Amino acid sequence: MRNILAITLAGVFALASVATNAAESLSHSDLLKKVRDKARIQEQVNEQRVQQFRSQRNRQADLLADAKRRLAEEEAKSERLKAQFDENEKELTQISEDLRIKQGNLGELFGVVRQSANSMTGDIGTSLVSAQYPGRQGLLNTLTEADALPKMEQLRAFWVLMLQEMSEQGQTTTFTADVVNEGGRSEQQTVTRVGTFNLISNGEYLFFDKGVIKTLQVQPDSRVLNQVEEFQSTNSGYAGLFLDPSKGAILQLEKQKMSLIDRLWEFSGFAGKTVMVLLVIGLLIALERIFTLYFVTGPKVHSQKKSATPGNNPLGRIMKVYQANRNEDVENLELKLDEAVLKETPKIERGINLIKVIAALGPLLGLLGTVVGMIEVFQSITLYGTGDPKTMADGISQALVTTVWGLLAAIPLTFLHAVVAGKSKSIIHVLEEQSTGLMAQHEESNG
Repeated sequence: MRNILAITLAGVFALASVATNAAESLSHSDLLKKVRDKARIQEQVNEQRVQQFRSQRNRQADLLADAKRRLAEEEAKSERLKAQFDENEKELTQISEDLRIKQGNLGELFGVVRQSANSMTGDIGTSLVSAQYPGRQGLLNTLTEADALPKMEQLRAFWVLMLQEMSEQGQTTTFTADVVNEGGRSEQQTVTRVGTFNLISNGEYLFFDKGVIKTLQVQPDSRVLNQVEEFQSTNSGYAGLFLDPSKGAILQLEKQKMSLIDRLWEFSGFAGKTVMVLLVIGLLIALERIFTLYFVTGPKVHSQKKSATPGNNPLGRIMKVYQANRNEDVENLELKLDEAVLKETPKIERGINLIKVIAALGPLLGLLGTVVGMIEVFQSITLYGTGDPKTMADGISQALVTTVWGLLAAIPLTFLHAVVAGKSKSIIHVLEEQSTGLMAQHEESNG
């Protein structure tokens, strides 16, 4: 009420100031009337605000009372639920104890079944039998993840599954299945399963990975694949076949295996590549000498032995020297013929000593590469230890491959050197023999 009175007085003062400024136009009665009207209107507004405040205060009081009532109800409900929970805990404990007593040895059975199913999950998933009978892991997953005792039907199915896996290990069967080829496309093929060792189809080996039958990217050697074709074409009796006891792991490693040529080139090193170059040079020289001695010089010399007319060959040139100096005495003619033979010898023996040198250098360079490779091996052992053999593989491979290159260069070049040297000696022997014969003929003609 004091606030209302203060507002009223403020209005009066305001009106009084307005009335003072406009005293000429307003009378005292009009001013008093306006003040009373304003005061009445203000009282009505204030009364409405007071009524609204009281209404809201009563509403808040009702809401507070309702909230207290609901809180009391929830607390009572919580007490009832707590008491019920404690009662249920006691009952559950009693039921669990009764279940444990009634189960007896069934609890141990459940543990054994779960452990056996867990251990067989990996074997069944990778077994080649699953390629013929897919979806066998569902039962094992159910037994492994179950929290309750297995049912009799599940135990019987698990027993049948183990018997099937054992019996199929000794069976060779043929079935139709989807096979993913190297291009990633799936096509139906007739697949032969040999126990739990191999899958074969169309003369090739297959492998089973994550429930999918796939074609090997790199097949084994031809001698192994020939056995596959023979095995598949056999309708009765027995046939040999290469088996993979690792159930596909060894076949998978085939794609990582390097061929002999790739291995010799990859790990040859500087020494090995040098031996390769020398081997090529030695082979070219040996082939040229073989062609010259066996197909050019040799036949011409043998033909010249049957002809008295000198030709363009070593023996023919010696005969020309004899005919040009046949009037000389024996000593001078002998010297001339010996000179002619010595002059033809280097042409016949050209490159033969080089073949011998290359054949001797091959093993020496191979030994050099072996020493370098062993140095790398010991360096790897010093840095990384001997825990991982792969860190030493490069050095060991280089040591062995360079030795192989040295032997590959020495063995054929030594053989070719022997062949070429023997042929050259036989031709020189013919030249010396014919030269001696010409000398004998000259002595006989001079009496």
